[in-house]
Amino acid sequence: MPLSSLKVLVEAPESIVSDMRSVTENILRRAMKNEIKDDDPAALKNAQKQIEDAAREDFGQTVYAKAAAEVAKSVLRPNMVFNAERTAAARKAAIAAVNPSYGYIRSGELIIAKGQVVTREHLEKFAALGFKQRGTDFRTVVSLVGLVAFLVVIVIIYLARYQPAIYSKNNQLTMLALVVIVSVLCLKLGGAMLGIKLSGIQLAYMGLVFTTAAGMTLAALLNPQVAVLIVALLSVLSGVVMNYELRYATSTLVSGLVAIYSVANIRGRGDLVRAIGAIAVTNVALVWIMGGLFGDSIADMAFGSVWAVLVIAVPAAAIIFWYGTWLLERIFNVTTHISLLELADTNKPILRRLVVEAPGTYTHSMAVGHLAEAAAEAIGADGLYARVGAYYHDIGKIRRPHFFVENQQAENAHDRLNPSLSALVITSHVAEGLEVAKEFGLPPKIQEIIQQHHGTSLVYYFYAQASEKGETSAVLEQQFRYEGPKPKSREAAIVMLADSVEAASRGMAKPSIPALEAMVRSIITDKVQDGQLDESDLTFRDIGIIEKTFVNTLTAALHARIEYNESLSAENGKSEDKNGGSDKERAESNGERTKTGADS
Repeated sequence: MPLSSLKVLVEAPESIVSDMRSVTENILRRAMKNEIKDDDPAALKNAQKQIEDAAREDFGQTVYAKAAAEVAKSVLRPNMVFNAERTAAARKAAIAAVNPSYGYIRSGELIIAKGQVVTREHLEKFAALGFKQRGTDFRTVVSLVGLVAFLVVIVIIYLARYQPAIYSKNNQLTMLALVVIVSVLCLKLGGAMLGIKLSGIQLAYMGLVFTTAAGMTLAALLNPQVAVLIVALLSVLSGVVMNYELRYATSTLVSGLVAIYSVANIRGRGDLVRAIGAIAVTNVALVWIMGGLFGDSIADMAFGSVWAVLVIAVPAAAIIFWYGTWLLERIFNVTTHISLLELADTNKPILRRLVVEAPGTYTHSMAVGHLAEAAAEAIGADGLYARVGAYYHDIGKIRRPHFFVENQQAENAHDRLNPSLSALVITSHVAEGLEVAKEFGLPPKIQEIIQQHHGTSLVYYFYAQASEKGETSAVLEQQFRYEGPKPKSREAAIVMLADSVEAASRGMAKPSIPALEAMVRSIITDKVQDGQLDESDLTFRDIGIIEKTFVNTLTAALHARIEYNESLSAENGKSEDKNGGSDKERAESNGERTKTGADS
C-alpha cells in the first residue's frame, strides 16, 4: 500500500476511519462475488478497477476514496485456483458418463472392415442402423404387451360409447380387427427392414404404406372418426417398432390423417386422383421437413421425394386402398360410397325393369330420392345413402305393379278385393322388395331401407274401409299395419317421410306454399305421434329442418305459388280429389289413393 494512503488513514478523524472500514468491506465483498482465476491476470485487473469505481461512488474524488480502494486492493486475492489433479478426474468422470450409443454415423462411413474384431461400439452402431435388434428382456416384453392391451382397451371403449352401430355388428368388428392386425404385421416387417436402403431410401418406409392405406380403407368402410383413432394408435406402435424413432411415428400420423381426409367423401375416380395428389404432396413435404431435422443430405431427400410419390402415395391410394376396399366390402357385407355411386346408375338391371314394368313407381322413387338427399344433407346425414336407398325402396312393387295407384290406368285392381286382402297385397311389397334385393345382390344397407321405409305404419285407407263395412269387430288393427321394423337410421327415417310427402304432393290440385306446408307438417306429425321415428336418431331439430327442406324442394319442383287468398289456401290444404280421400289420407302409409285406392 502506498505511504500516502497510510498517512491519510493515520490522520483521518475516527468517524471517517469508521466509514472507510465499512465501505471497504462492502466493495471488497462485491468484487469477490465475481470469478477471479489465479491464471487470469485480466480478471484480477477488472476486479481492482471495480473496487476503485465503487470507492469513488462513496467518497467522490477525495483522498479517502483512494485510500479505501488501496486497502481493498491490498487484500484482494483470486477466488478460483486451478487444481490439475481434480480437473483431470472430473474430465474422466464426464467422459465415462457419456452414453456411447449417442453419436453420429456419417453417410458412407465404414462401420467395420473384414477381419476386424467386433466391439461394443460396432454393435451399438449396427443397432442404431437397424441391422441388429436389441435384446428383448422380460421387462420389455411385459411393457409392450401392456402398451398393446392399453391401446386395445381404448379402441373398445371408444367403439362401445361413441360408435355403437359398429360395436354391435360382428362383421364390422371382425373387419376392423383384420385391418389392424395386417397393419401391425406390415409395421413389423418394416421394422425388420430398418437400416436397409435402396437408392438411399430406408425400406422401412414400406411398412408405413399399409398404415396409410388402412386409414383410407377404414374411412371408406366404416367412418373417418374410427379411422383417425386407429391411425393415431398405429402411429404410436410404429414409433416403437421402428427402433423408437420419432420420424417414423410422425410420418405415419401425418400421412395417415391426410389420407383419411382425402377419401372421407370419395365418390369416384376423380376423387381418388385428388387423394393421391394430396398424399404425395404431404409425403414429399414430410421427407424434406424430417430430412432437415435429422440432417439428411439433399440427395437423400430428393430420392425420398420420388419414393414418396411412386412407392408410397400411388400404391397406398391407387392399389391397396382401391382393391382392398373392394375385397373387404364383399367379404364383410359393408357398403361404401363407391358402391352407392355404382347403385345410383339408373342403367342397373333392376331399375331398368322398374321403369318398364312399373313406370309410375320409378318416377315416384326418383322424386323421393331427390327429396331424401336434400333433407339428409340439410341435417348432416348421408345424402348419397338416402338417395340411393330411395331409388330402390319400392322395387317390391315389380311383382304386382297394377295394385299400386301410381301404375294404374283406368281399372283399379282393388275393386275386386275386400279391404283385408287389399291391405295384405299392399303391405307385402316390402317383403317382396327384400326378395328382389337379394336376387339382384343389393347390399344390406339398401335392404335395411327397403325393409324399414314403412315401419309399422297403418294402411289407413283400407282400415277405414273395413270400419265402414263393419269388419273391424272381426279384424284387428294389426292386420292393417306393416310388419316393420321401424326405421333405425336417420337416412331410413328420412326416406319414410319423403315417401309419404312425395306421394301426397302428387295428388294436390293446387300446390300452393301454404298448402304444401300444411301437408308436410301433417304427415310428419302423424308419423311422430304414431311412434314411427322412435327408433331412429332424428331429433326435433332435425325434424324441423327436414320439414322446411321438403317444402322448399317441393315448391321448386311443383312450381308452387304463394296463395294470397287465405280461404283458397285453407281449402287447398283440405281438398279432396274426384275419387274421394284427402291429401292427408293419400299420404297415410305412403299413399296416394283412389276411392278404392291403393298404397303407393
